[in-house]
Amino acid sequence: MTNQILPKDLADAQGLLDELFTQITAQEGTLSGGAKLGVGGNALQALRETRVTFGNPTDKLIKLTPKLFETVGVELEEIYKRQMRKQFDFYYMTLTISMQPKRGAQFRRVECSLDLGPKGAGEPIVQTLFPSGEWREVLSWGGGLNLALNGKLEWGAELDLPEAAKTANLPGHIKANIGNKDALKAFIAMPNFAFRLGRAEIAATGEGNSQCFWRIEKPELQETQTTHLGLVFKVPKDTSSIKLEGLVAAEPDMSWLTANVRNVFEDLSDKLQALLRRKDDERSGPESLPIGDHEKWTITLPA
Repeated sequence: MTNQILPKDLADAQGLLDELFTQITAQEGTLSGGAKLGVGGNALQALRETRVTFGNPTDKLIKLTPKLFETVGVELEEIYKRQMRKQFDFYYMTLTISMQPKRGAQFRRVECSLDLGPKGAGEPIVQTLFPSGEWREVLSWGGGLNLALNGKLEWGAELDLPEAAKTANLPGHIKANIGNKDALKAFIAMPNFAFRLGRAEIAATGEGNSQCFWRIEKPELQETQTTHLGLVFKVPKDTSSIKLEGLVAAEPDMSWLTANVRNVFEDLSDKLQALLRRKDDERSGPESLPIGDHEKWTITLPA
């Protein structure tokens, strides 16, 4: 995937938002004869007050062992059983993202990138990610979702299924791995997992690497909410800690923003007019005005 948001882009975008806010409120104040925020000022202030932040990645960090699978009656595939005993330690991690949009701010994309370290011969390897695009239909049904892993380290989900689920056009292995509560017997449950971004377009990449990435197009990001991203990764045996760098960013819907500033558009600087005129597929880095969080952690792994 290309044009990923970088840490510097978050700071640069804040500068652009502040510049837009200053120019727009000055023009709207002139038009109204007062200091009260106009439509454009309110839109910019909403973006400036929006917060997108990470939770603690150790909150639900779990070590996956053959004994854990045996305890719940799940038959672990032989290759993973052998790797867990002789070569790698496997872990499940949930990344929590808290999103607090303000005053009707609208967004077109949320993306998250993770980089696991240290690098080199013993670097962590991402085994599998959740969600991925093939889960889009399931996630769009809403409601509670209990995430689970089977003995092939494939994802399954327990949720209250609507009638549409019975005829949904899902990949065969996804359809086989969903069911109502207690329907998935050959799985380990990953408790308290929630994905609440609605019928979004989801892309994910990174399996087999030390970096992974999610891009979620057209999220239903209208109110304060918490959503989760999940991954299974493995490290060489006797690894006691890893480094983790994460970046999460929400990109505003520029059509929404441009519509809110149209009354003062011609009075903005040439630079800001050019920024607002760009098509979404022409935007990159700070030009997409990302709002988000960049964090680095050193994580002690459970023994």
